Amino acid sequence: MLTHPNAVTAFRQLLKTEGVRAALCFLNSISAHRFTALFRFEGSTLRNLHLIDRENPQVERCPDLPVLESYCVYVRDSAKPFLVDDSLHDERVEGHPKRQVVQSYCGVPLIDVDGTLFGTICHFDFKPIPFTRDETFLLDEVAPLLIEAIQATEWYPELG
Repeated sequence: MLTHPNAVTAFRQLLKTEGVRAALCFLNSISAHRFTALFRFEGSTLRNLHLIDRENPQVERCPDLPVLESYCVYVRDSAKPFLVDDSLHDERVEGHPKRQVVQSYCGVPLIDVDGTLFGTICHFDFKPIPFTRDETFLLDEVAPLLIEAIQATEWYPELG
């Protein structure tokens, strides 16, 4: 695994030369988790902008869903990172609709340049997998780079 500073440098370079999806693929490749995703909050809807699925690389997005049916709701409500290593043993997610399915999740907020909560960047998996400190810190470090790249692209106003 790359060290944190090297990973940020590699991410930044990929983002600049190959775009958001390539940078997200890189993040996914150095994570133990199957999925890496970029989501946008749109009222009560969670819109998926990019999905990296290590086992199905041809998949580019997942269907939009109600924010309340995703762990991203915890990021939205606190505007802070949210981490679950093992949902079946974490009382904070008791009663959550995805608790039995998505058993590990780490999401960090994407804050717009005007201070508005845009969405999340997250890793997740169907099985419990502990997150390392470096992995969590890396997501937090790349979040501002991602939001800057998203807002600089032509598709940002339409998001689609």
